[in-house]
Amino acid sequence: MTQASIPAPHEQVIPSGENLFKAVLFIGLLLASFAATGWMVRAIEGLAIAGWLVAVGKWSLILFMAVVDGVLILAIAVLAHDAVHRALFRTPFWNELAGGILSALALIPFYINRQIHLTHHSYAHQPGLDPENDLHHRPFWAACTIGSLAGLQIHYRLLFQNLARLGERRYAGRILKDLLFVGFAGVFYFVLVPALGIPLAQTVVPMILLFPLVFAWRAVSDHYGIPAIERAPFKGPVLEVDAETWHRDRAKRSREVTGWVVRTSPWLEWLWSHVNYHEVHHKFPWLSHRYLPQAFAATRDTQPYLVVDGYWRSFLNLRHRKYYESREVARPYLTTPDW
Repeated sequence: MTQASIPAPHEQVIPSGENLFKAVLFIGLLLASFAATGWMVRAIEGLAIAGWLVAVGKWSLILFMAVVDGVLILAIAVLAHDAVHRALFRTPFWNELAGGILSALALIPFYINRQIHLTHHSYAHQPGLDPENDLHHRPFWAACTIGSLAGLQIHYRLLFQNLARLGERRYAGRILKDLLFVGFAGVFYFVLVPALGIPLAQTVVPMILLFPLVFAWRAVSDHYGIPAIERAPFKGPVLEVDAETWHRDRAKRSREVTGWVVRTSPWLEWLWSHVNYHEVHHKFPWLSHRYLPQAFAATRDTQPYLVVDGYWRSFLNLRHRKYYESREVARPYLTTPDW
């Protein structure tokens, strides 16, 4: 397989049908998980055993299911991430609509996330310029706990700051649509779920509280423990990225290493839509997730990648690292000697 097999932006076939199936499936599984949690809690509360055993069993179940729900929300968030790059559906309308709904269900305002995320791509792993610097440039255990909370704070602070720009045509549409999408998610979680007879305190609330930790457990393996990239001239936040221009500039970016490739099981790759090929995504951000394994196979012998086997091994490897690490520390995980 050669790099010629990697499609240009206008050549790729976006798997719209698969993406729609996954989006509906994950939302359905989330509701089914909420319902199952409520049913199992009632079953535990009906057991003729000591009260403290009932409490321990009930809350152990609630916390476990909240983690399961967080894994599903993460799957939804990754689909929304493809929408940020206009690679979820073929048409702009459905891409924006589905991306906005999925992103809001993952607790993130879509257009604010696009602004932050595209800026992240433009200044990836550049100290002081990359927006993710504020999330993860801290001791490892802090990055795994409060890092994602800092990310949520950045998103919603920017959303409220942008309310002052409602009079500017460039921002007004994005802001209003973000508010509508976030409102839809609020109705889904806090109106629909209790209307189905599912207790919020046993499902939605624990999920929201634990999701930042679930997100951080995976996200720390995206960029943590990698040498900093030389700072480029700062041109400000990025609202749009021309995929064709990025495609033409790929030669420079192909020599950089800003993220990891985490080799994991096929089922987890499918569930999280190949986000484990994170550095591949940074080298080819216009590609739909379906092409990332193919792009990795085509370029791993000619372009530098940092590769680790499994998220648990990645987590254990990074726990003693700094966010901006030295080349000497990172080099054992490199696929090519030319770096």
